[in-house]
Amino acid sequence: MVTIVEYLRELSYPAKFFIGLGINLFVGMRRFNRRGHGGLQHYSNYFVGLITTIFEGLLKILALGLMLWGVGGWIFRDSMG
Repeated sequence: MVTIVEYLRELSYPAKFFIGLGINLFVGMRRFNRRGHGGLQHYSNYFVGLITTIFEGLLKILALGLMLWGVGGWIFRDSMG
C-alpha cells in the first residue's frame, strides 16, 4: 500500500507546486464566498467557524509546504544531483 508521503516523493516538482497552488486557491475561494457585505466571514455558529478556520489554516500550511518543495526542487534539481 502506497502512503501519501511515498506518493508525494514520486510526483514531479512542477506537479507538487501546482497541487499546492490548487489547494491554496480552493481555500481562498471558500473564504471569499463566505464573506458578507461588511467583509466579515459568516458561519452558522461559533464551533463551525472555529473548526473551519483551523482546518483551512492547516490546509494553507500544507499548500505552502508543497509549493516550496515543488519550487525548491524545480530550481535546484540540477545542482543537487
